[in-house]
Amino acid sequence: MVRTLFSFVCWLACTCTLQAAAPKPAYEILPQTTQAVVLLPDSEVLAERWGRTQLSLLADDPQVREFWNDQQQQIEEKLTSAGWRLNIQPRDLSDVVQGQIALAWIERREDVRKPFALGLVVDVINREAQTRQFLMKLDNQLKERGSKRTQLKHADVDIAQHRLPHLKGELLPQDTFYAVVNEQMLASDDLGTLQAMIEAALGKATGDKLDKDPTFLAAREQLQISKEGQVEYFARPLGFARVLRAISGKRPGGSADVLAVLQSQGFESIKAVCGEINLGQERFDVKHRGFVLADGSLKQRPAAVQILDFPNDVRREVPNWVSDRVSSLFATSWNVKEAFWKAEGLVDAMAGEPKVFQEIIEGIRVDPTGPQIDIRKDVIPLLTNEIYSVSDAKMPIDINSRRNLIALRVVDSGRMSKILDQAMKTEPDAKEMMLGGQKIWKVKHEEDSELDLSFDAEFQNFAKQGGAPPPQNDRLLSSWAITVYDGYLMFASHEEMIGEAIAQAKLTGASPLTQQADYQRITEALAGEVANAPMCAWRINRSALAYRAQYELFKSGKLQDSESMFAMLLEHLVQNKSEIPQKKTLVDGAKLPAFEMISKYLEPSGTYIRTVDNGWSFGSVLLAKDNGQPAKAKPQDAAEANAAVKPLQNAAKTR
Repeated sequence: MVRTLFSFVCWLACTCTLQAAAPKPAYEILPQTTQAVVLLPDSEVLAERWGRTQLSLLADDPQVREFWNDQQQQIEEKLTSAGWRLNIQPRDLSDVVQGQIALAWIERREDVRKPFALGLVVDVINREAQTRQFLMKLDNQLKERGSKRTQLKHADVDIAQHRLPHLKGELLPQDTFYAVVNEQMLASDDLGTLQAMIEAALGKATGDKLDKDPTFLAAREQLQISKEGQVEYFARPLGFARVLRAISGKRPGGSADVLAVLQSQGFESIKAVCGEINLGQERFDVKHRGFVLADGSLKQRPAAVQILDFPNDVRREVPNWVSDRVSSLFATSWNVKEAFWKAEGLVDAMAGEPKVFQEIIEGIRVDPTGPQIDIRKDVIPLLTNEIYSVSDAKMPIDINSRRNLIALRVVDSGRMSKILDQAMKTEPDAKEMMLGGQKIWKVKHEEDSELDLSFDAEFQNFAKQGGAPPPQNDRLLSSWAITVYDGYLMFASHEEMIGEAIAQAKLTGASPLTQQADYQRITEALAGEVANAPMCAWRINRSALAYRAQYELFKSGKLQDSESMFAMLLEHLVQNKSEIPQKKTLVDGAKLPAFEMISKYLEPSGTYIRTVDNGWSFGSVLLAKDNGQPAKAKPQDAAEANAAVKPLQNAAKTR
């Protein structure tokens, strides 16, 4: 959802260059059934603020302009997959917009054949000639694609309807409707929706609009929206997910309808998420504030929703095992002792049978072929609220460079080590090994292993419905490692990452990350945003390190071959590989400049989250250029990186 909204923002930020105006707000035109909306209140201000940012300078750099244009085309394709059927090119829209732009995803439950619609509002004040030229050009473009044009009328307003020929596999015709009302261009892929928008624009609305919606108003009130941002957004999470799924035309995969399960378990009590984004400020290229609105307090929400129990007691200190090579660090607090058990209803609903959760817990305790561990008595009491996640990239960059480690703080390392040993001895693909004197369990699933962690059953169901054959050896994680060290249960995508973390902890009493200039800059900025207020989570991202691996892999043409733990997890959770065709890259990566040429544009970013009585407040910042500090995080090249990590690797040698 966030990626879809952000894609629209980036797309329009790169194309808006016109003068400001103050027309009727789009919120007064869009219906209350709007499930998500992105609003740019003033296109001229957005363009001017965007021009101040390092991202804008990067986009204008001749050495990467072709690459950036390719990214814009891919953003347009992502919007198409999210329902963009309005057949408008960004470069054309920039010629007519004067003031606000809003794009909305609207739910239409009354229409089972097409339960969604898109709505677009574009101010075209004093742009009559440009708008007329734009519509003529659009007519010609659609006619070239075989469109049939029909002239309609509603409330004395002319409507142009374009119907494109059916595409293979489409059940419904692809219609687009356009109208100009009171110096606003309105567009939709549904006639009834456009007619209602026209009536609202004329002040003749018969139904309530978004600006009167209680959830919309409550979320914005909690956010304390300033109305000075260059971007605003609002979404109802489950409603937006329903619309996107309806747009995709795909049926739920597997044995359970995830959206139906979430709704049945009360997750519609997470009412909305809204936010405001400011660009090009003195200290920040991007400053983002947001709020997630939920019903009542945590204890008043349905049991399954109480899984989202994040106390405001996250520590701000960096653990001593975190090296100065990490590209990102995430810290959060989760009330595991209570929240873990709230998963029971959700697990049972996903399985489609009652008491499955209890049977799993009991099976782990009594199964003679299993670990025979009592989760309730032996494991949960040893866990604290503290959870950390770090990412880095091993140099030199290759398809296996990106690495991730998750660490859970425990109260008794000795007891947790014994429990881990007991569990891993029943894992057929687990192997005990030593790194720097520390016992680590490595799990590597061989091709002929009897233990299958793949999603073959789901893929086979898809294949029976006419999809591609199930992929071979498609496991969630083919290799990972786990250990307990000095109060932490560590789980990593690469065993050497655990070894390096342990070696780092032995080298010094404090994490060297805290001495890095980019880390100090971003943590100081976050502290300025939250002061001493308690948080439930925070994250720092060292952009000049975080994006290097992806850039180098793109440059070498190996990006699609790379794997990281979280990338694989998300891929399995979100989609089948066979459902989404891979787009052929339009740019020859080999022509791109060395990473050092673009890293000067990449500033660190950070995020904070706070739990409040009726939801969560959050914010994030991307720093502006600071000429008083080094522009690039160190180390930058392979030689420096290898020199920095060599002591850790030596200390982590096997045996």
